[in-house]
Amino acid sequence: MEHAKHRCRCPFCHGLETQRYGRTSGGHIRWYCKQCARTFTPYYQQLNTNGTSLYFDSEASYRAVGRNLGISPKAAWRRIITLGFNCKTPMEASIELKPNWSGYLLVDGDSLVVGSHRESLLLGVDAESQDIPHAILAENEDGENWMQFLLGLKHVDYPLKGIISDGDPAVQETIKVVFPDVPYQYCARHFEKELYRYLKYQFTQRRGYWREGERFLDTSKRFLYAPNFESAQHCFRSMVRDRGFKEAGLGELIDKIRANFKDLTRHHFCPGMPRTSNIAEGVISRLDSKINQADGYKNHETAWATLKMLIMRYRFKVFTDCRNGNKHKNGMSPLEIAGINVSAFNWITFSQKLKE
Repeated sequence: MEHAKHRCRCPFCHGLETQRYGRTSGGHIRWYCKQCARTFTPYYQQLNTNGTSLYFDSEASYRAVGRNLGISPKAAWRRIITLGFNCKTPMEASIELKPNWSGYLLVDGDSLVVGSHRESLLLGVDAESQDIPHAILAENEDGENWMQFLLGLKHVDYPLKGIISDGDPAVQETIKVVFPDVPYQYCARHFEKELYRYLKYQFTQRRGYWREGERFLDTSKRFLYAPNFESAQHCFRSMVRDRGFKEAGLGELIDKIRANFKDLTRHHFCPGMPRTSNIAEGVISRLDSKINQADGYKNHETAWATLKMLIMRYRFKVFTDCRNGNKHKNGMSPLEIAGINVSAFNWITFSQKLKE
């Protein structure tokens, strides 16, 4: 809470035309804002901020937050969720900050318990910065909700150069409707898993050809992770010509690769485009470390309020465990990698909408 001489900045309109307005029953100073005609108590505002910082920054539970602040767990939850309800959405924050993203977006969903059912967090992750430009909480991952997500992405003004997904038909079809001219990449790792599951659980092995299944998986893996398009094309042609695969009854899987050939090799023609959606799954895993602690949410509103704050914190939090080719990102947050100077922001203060 900013003070100037005998004035205190209003948390509602951010004005400084304020004056003292008595005390609360607990003895804390109350202030009155002449600009918006509201009263506020800095002590309680700071209590909300401290509780939120403990919950999201220190990954403490509501019980631990309450114990630290000298209040009950339920009171701690009420103070934190109050800020969550007033938190900007990822879209609103993106429009305000205007980060410099790479243009390659990975889209994925995460299921969570809300009340007596499950809902889905649909989000997009920038490939280079691992920032989350846009996210929504939907009833499920059907085409209609993905349509809502992708249409919302247009408002963010994301410089879309390509989209990567796990191959969910609902996502694929919606992407090609909303962004028909944008290159699309089918996640190679998910496709590899689909081939493996089919051979292990659905495919009826012909007698005498059990080795062909393993050889087919090895060849398809070389195709999916080929270093260039020419190598991928060579691997695919060798699969098509292989008599052993045909005699083993693997023609259906070869046809599946043929049908998705362009989407599986798109990254070879788009420098910087990932061939898998691993980055998005890694981001979801980071969010899940906090989501899973909650053991479900009471309703859609409280779930979305918490997720907005969680995503906001993620966008401002520095990486500390990046490995291999991403080690250079350690010590920087997703927004910093996207060109935003976050040192000028307190993430909790920035998260709050100006109240009318």
